[in-house]
Order: sequence, then structure tokens, then C-alpha cells
Amino acid sequence: MGRLDKYARQSKRKEPSKVLPIRLPESIYDQFRKRCDELGLSMSEAGYLLIKEEIEDSLYTKYTNEVAVTTNSLQIPIQKEEYPTTKVIDRKTSMPSTRWTSTPYEVENELPCPLCNQWYSKANFSRHAKHHNFTTREILESHQETINQMIKWRKSN
Repeated sequence: MGRLDKYARQSKRKEPSKVLPIRLPESIYDQFRKRCDELGLSMSEAGYLLIKEEIEDSLYTKYTNEVAVTTNSLQIPIQKEEYPTTKVIDRKTSMPSTRWTSTPYEVENELPCPLCNQWYSKANFSRHAKHHNFTTREILESHQETINQMIKWRKSN
């Protein structure tokens, strides 16, 4: 899984923004554009997410007193009390989860759209569902017969 796969969509920040012009070798530019297209992200969104993750990683690394390979200008001094600890409670394995998941509908990390009769990556399916004015769950649960046919056909090929 690449660094950008875990982002469904860019967070909406209410602060002023600035443009970051960068030069890339053509081969890297083409590969990055292709990867962004696969994920349904604009190149700006992808660049923003990578830079944001880099900054968060450097803050985490500095916070945990590990050695970070970065420039000082990216590291922002933080106070320990700004990051309260969170108590993690282990769940019993026998307790069933009540959270809905799309796993039963997945084939090769993709989900079927019965409205388009096409397959989309699991990471971008919720964004696609919004084009139909539905949630992922609404689409997958309300078109069960069509989805079962799509899954059966996909698994047989």
C-alpha cells in the first residue's frame, strides 16, 4: 500500500494557502500523475497529503525523542502536555463488531458499482458513490442482486 492509499479525501482546512511550484524530471512527473489518477486524487491533493504526512511524522519523531532525518525548519517545537495520552482498551475477540464493512463485496481490493456496472478501488469508492448521491453502504446494500451477479462474473474470470 502506498502512502496515499490511506486517504479517502483531502481534509478541508479553513486557513490561507500558498502555492508550492516544484520541478520534477518528466519520468517522475508521468509516474506521479498516473498514480494520482489511479487513486482519484489531483496532483495538488497528493502533494499536500505527502507534505502533511512528512510534517506530522517529523513532529511525532521529535515528540518521541527518536532521530529524524529532516530539516529544522519543518520541525515545530511542541509541548508535551499538548498531546494527552489515550487509554487503549482491548476488545474481546468473542464480541461481535457492530460496525458496517464493505469486505463481503470486495474482489481484488475493488468494489462493484451496480449503477455504472463498473468496478472501483475500495479506497475511492465512497468518493464515486457521492456522484450518485449515495453512501457506499446505501449502494451496496440496496442493489444486492446486481452486485451478486457482478461478483460472480468477476470471480469466474
